[in-house]
Amino acid sequence: MFDGLFAAPAVVTATDERAWLSAMLAVEAGLARACAEAGLIPPAAAEAIGAACRPDLVPADTLWSQAVRHATPVVPLVAALREAVPAEHRSYVHYGATSQDILDTAMMLIAARAVAAIVADLVAAVDRLDALTAEYGDVPQLGRTLMRPAVPTTFGAVAGSWRSSLAAALHTLRRWQPALQLGGPVGDRASLHGQGDRVAATLARECGLADVPPWHTDRTRVVELGSALGTVAGALAKLAGDVILLSQAEIGELDEGSAGGSSAMPGKRNPARAVLVVACAHRVPALVATLFAGMPQELQRAAGRWQAEWPTVTDLLRLASGAAGHARAMLADLTVDVERMRRHA
Repeated sequence: MFDGLFAAPAVVTATDERAWLSAMLAVEAGLARACAEAGLIPPAAAEAIGAACRPDLVPADTLWSQAVRHATPVVPLVAALREAVPAEHRSYVHYGATSQDILDTAMMLIAARAVAAIVADLVAAVDRLDALTAEYGDVPQLGRTLMRPAVPTTFGAVAGSWRSSLAAALHTLRRWQPALQLGGPVGDRASLHGQGDRVAATLARECGLADVPPWHTDRTRVVELGSALGTVAGALAKLAGDVILLSQAEIGELDEGSAGGSSAMPGKRNPARAVLVVACAHRVPALVATLFAGMPQELQRAAGRWQAEWPTVTDLLRLASGAAGHARAMLADLTVDVERMRRHA
């Protein structure tokens, strides 16, 4: 019931159980086609596997309940796929791959879609800050340090600081690159019989992901995503926190045009969107820390740390999207009280 408060609707859909299932099936179907192109499996097998990779192959709740036994949803997923294809093609399902290949690549697909939505909201927020600065940039405003009055500045300087931080966070997020994971049981692609690099290149191209060497126990790419989302959340929380402070009745220099109300005080106006930005961002640092804590992964496959990433990355994508979406809405109808600013300065 909290999805609307802590995530953008599009990103909830892009990261839910059905989205994870669809992403894993897309990887399995793409893997079969890539293996067929490399001559590792018959084209007819790839066609049959692709036809079986439907979202209704296995109910999501059944898949995730069965995953408990194996500590991964890929085992029951592959079992369902093998049951869904003709007997002569069953040995070609999941050919040369391991569970982590499917889950890591699915996670990259999901992250790429969610990041695109977050980027769109951040771009809109930066554009709105540019518009506010163009209109009100020269208005004098009292500077405040250590929560006390300081010397005068301008609203342009204040908004420019918000914009600079947000633009830097946007740049960091855009720079992150989702990549294919394909290494087989121990990450050396030996299970693909000398065709591993070719299969990986084909699959990466089909998925729209970077073609890189296997990274099973090198979680740098995941940590970089978490760090970028954490930077976004922090920049948005700074902006929203300032809006909350500057919209206090005692100051009143800013106001959310569509402010929220109070259950106890009908006339009260609350900076609801700014509050939600802060609430989303408040949960992010611990999740980023969880990803960093997972970097020391054991040998060729981690026992617990890798698995902990699935819900952590999902939550981070949702929270960053919630913060970005609420900030975009907050800025869209933010009003500036020029007279109050001048009077306080």
